[in-house]
Amino acid sequence: MLAWLLASVLIVLYVTVLGLTVRWLVGAPVGVIRSLVTGVVGFFVVIPLVFALLGGSGLVDPDGMSDRDVAPGDVLVGAVALLWVLALGAAFLAALEFLWPSHHSTGILWRLKRARDRVRRAVRYVHILRVGMRHGLGPLLRGRDVSAEEIGPALVAALSDAGVTFVKLGQVLATRKDVVPSELARHLATLQSAVAPEEWGAVAALIARDVGEPLSARFSSIDPAPLAAASIGQVHAATLTTGERVVVKVQRPNVRAQVDTDIDIARRICRRIEQRSTIARRMQVGRLMDELAESLRAELDYRIEARSHALLRTAAERRSHNVRIPKLFATLTTRQVLTIERISGTPLARAAHIVKALPPGARHRLAAALVDEVLEQILVDGVFHADLHPGNIMVADDGTLSLIDFGSVAVIGQEQRDLLAGLFAAFEAGDARSAVIAIRHLTLGGEPRDSALLLRDVGELFTVTAIERDTTALSERLLRLFSRHGLAIPGALAAAVRTMAALQEAIAMLDGSSDYADLILGRIHRIAASRFDPERLHKLATAQGLALTQFARRVPDILDASMEAHASRVTSRLAGRKEARVWMLRVVTGLGGCAVSVCLAAGAVALILSEGGPVLPPGIPVFPLIGATIGAVALILGTRCAVVLSRLITVPS
Repeated sequence: MLAWLLASVLIVLYVTVLGLTVRWLVGAPVGVIRSLVTGVVGFFVVIPLVFALLGGSGLVDPDGMSDRDVAPGDVLVGAVALLWVLALGAAFLAALEFLWPSHHSTGILWRLKRARDRVRRAVRYVHILRVGMRHGLGPLLRGRDVSAEEIGPALVAALSDAGVTFVKLGQVLATRKDVVPSELARHLATLQSAVAPEEWGAVAALIARDVGEPLSARFSSIDPAPLAAASIGQVHAATLTTGERVVVKVQRPNVRAQVDTDIDIARRICRRIEQRSTIARRMQVGRLMDELAESLRAELDYRIEARSHALLRTAAERRSHNVRIPKLFATLTTRQVLTIERISGTPLARAAHIVKALPPGARHRLAAALVDEVLEQILVDGVFHADLHPGNIMVADDGTLSLIDFGSVAVIGQEQRDLLAGLFAAFEAGDARSAVIAIRHLTLGGEPRDSALLLRDVGELFTVTAIERDTTALSERLLRLFSRHGLAIPGALAAAVRTMAALQEAIAMLDGSSDYADLILGRIHRIAASRFDPERLHKLATAQGLALTQFARRVPDILDASMEAHASRVTSRLAGRKEARVWMLRVVTGLGGCAVSVCLAAGAVALILSEGGPVLPPGIPVFPLIGATIGAVALILGTRCAVVLSRLITVPS
């Protein structure tokens, strides 16, 4: 028993020393556990392998060694064997670092995966370009300026053929009338995504995996046939074990990888077109694509939708405008699964019979309640439903209104809310000059091409729409005016203007006798006037006063820092050059070390294969022994240089 215990201790000690020695030889900052694994492999695999190879080469005769005393040649062979154990252990540890790096994803498997992804992306990129060329988008892809009317049908056909991601991007692009010509937007608005539902087995498995429980543990029933199927996900009716009726929104499996690939391709195509086309540069298609990509990626994380949903529901309950937001079930909501209360009722688009059965006073109150709810979402809370078409407004049999489908929720800051309220207040007052000031502050940098022309166009717009009393026309014409004058506004702000336009359509369906302009403009005026509440102004003055005080106190430090930064520019440039020289020297040294190791390996092979020469007792040839020693040194040197080069050249992403 004592002998086994002593042997175990010696083995552990040997394994530890071997692993740490190999770690030192490689020169890679790997973990202790990985080093110990290398020691175990070295003890149980490499050592038997080395002695088997030495026995096969004739340098070691295990049977002969048992019949005689240990000779000097046997000691040298043992030393060479130990050196090879260390060399092969170093190679094994370096291979581990390439395959599964200790600190970041730069190994061979990661690189192979990146290469596979790039090949797949390149194939998809070529496919998309071929689709565009086949549908007549060659002039646009080559950078030739073409009219929106000319390119519209071809673009719609190409996007439809390119797949659901591009259809979704086209549908979102159709709403951006502030940057997209109206003719092109009209064509894009015809895009429809005919998507077959996902098989129920895959959907059920995804729900169970994400929720972490079998479906039967949380749902008493769930309908395998979806209520609706879209490009990103589909919706199923269900009943919880508690008896509550819900809808479960489930993301399609593997849709995220496809969307990421397609967004990357769309960005590349947009940059290519923007470089070659003046119209594309004026539309800022690259920046627009970035906004669309951010919006689409947000739709892929249902937790974002859940947070927006919760914010809107809390605010709606606080206001009590009699517009309901359905309940969210947070424990049944994940990145790919969203569970909310199922609202009873009929979409407003198909609820004419319910609305007509209500008394005129009730219809007017519903219209006013909806206007109050939406305007306070936009101008007071800054978090609003950005897809407010009549299909997302539910009407119960008793006339109660509810909002559904919060996949598109936008957020705008306080300053933008104030400017937007000021813009509509300027319209009500007929003050074109104040409106132009608001417009210039709302845009994403840049100045209008002609300020005087902008002032004239805004004045004409206000005059015409004031006579028509059509705020939908005002919203759409404002967006087109931005585009015509080369002005771009943030996507959330454009969504707010579109929502106000969509609100008029809903109000017309609820109460055709209501003057929507009076409803909306009167409420916007009250919201804008509330900005001058004495208590709010006092808080604002206090905040700005404190900020200015802190800024004044830091002016000397800011000036000192500026002077130091200016003085250190030359030093930093020299330092940068020095760092570059050091990096280059290390790379050259590593490459030189690899070259030396190759030369040593070639010499080692020549010595091992050589015949004749001196012989050490008990008959061990000297040249092969020297060759084996040089070969082990060459392997250690080459392994160390390869690890150093890999860490110098590879930049983690």
